[in-house]
Amino acid sequence: MSRIVLLIALAIGVAINVATVHASDYARPELLAETDWLAQHLRDPNLRIVDLRSEEVYREGHLPGAVRLDPSTLKNPDNSVYVTPPDQFARLMGNLGVSNNTTVVGYDNHGSLFAAQLWWELNYYGHTQAKALNGGWKKWVNEKHSVTTEVPTPQPTTFVTKVDPSQISLVEDLHADMNQLGIVIVDARSPAEYAGIELRANRGGHIPGSINIEWSRAITTDDVKLFRPAAELIKMYEAAGVTKDKQIITLCQTGLRAAHTMFTLKLVGYDHVRDYDGSWREWGNRLDLPIER
Repeated sequence: MSRIVLLIALAIGVAINVATVHASDYARPELLAETDWLAQHLRDPNLRIVDLRSEEVYREGHLPGAVRLDPSTLKNPDNSVYVTPPDQFARLMGNLGVSNNTTVVGYDNHGSLFAAQLWWELNYYGHTQAKALNGGWKKWVNEKHSVTTEVPTPQPTTFVTKVDPSQISLVEDLHADMNQLGIVIVDARSPAEYAGIELRANRGGHIPGSINIEWSRAITTDDVKLFRPAAELIKMYEAAGVTKDKQIITLCQTGLRAAHTMFTLKLVGYDHVRDYDGSWREWGNRLDLPIER
């Protein structure tokens, strides 16, 4: 009997070790906030948790201290093709109590899709202390961490934007770069969008030479959607020719899924990645730009 218990204990230990390796095997694990870590840091004065779900579900319950941000505010209200203008973004963050020294943890219930968009926009405006909650709302409640319906009133502060051009690809940049050696364009849309079967712009199809790796392939398919282990992600990208020695440009329909793919690539150690924020909403509606089907 004792031998059986020992074997079970060893098996559990191995499973725990494997899980630990998966969790710590990312090149940039600091981009993710794990639920246990966040539960221990909820009261940190320099932490701001941002809920990117709908107003309705936020009111039903959210993480303690979390403020809500409508993801639509992460696009220019006057031209939703492009990122929020710097003055508006500065005001938005300041009203949420986010300064340039605040650690920001975003979460949602869509596999960190909106959290990654917030991460990208913060980085674009020079704020690198941003994380996505791995597993999001679903993992938090499944583990029975505390939730609340209390809506906090953050103290407004000052957020200063400083554009980092290395985070973005403009349409002119992409048009010039698309045929260059050493540059890979990753289209994070669905295969149907990529093939032009599902039409979301005046023209359907994809940028010539781009590679289709749908954003959702980076996360698990179960109810709690976690980022896949680093080795699995790297294998997936490298098999498609997306290697770390290349410069990567990501795109989708609106820049949202592209930001998630950029986040994933950064997480596993890719250094040269830019988000084509205009994405297919811009490219597919420009008759002067080339497409393939």
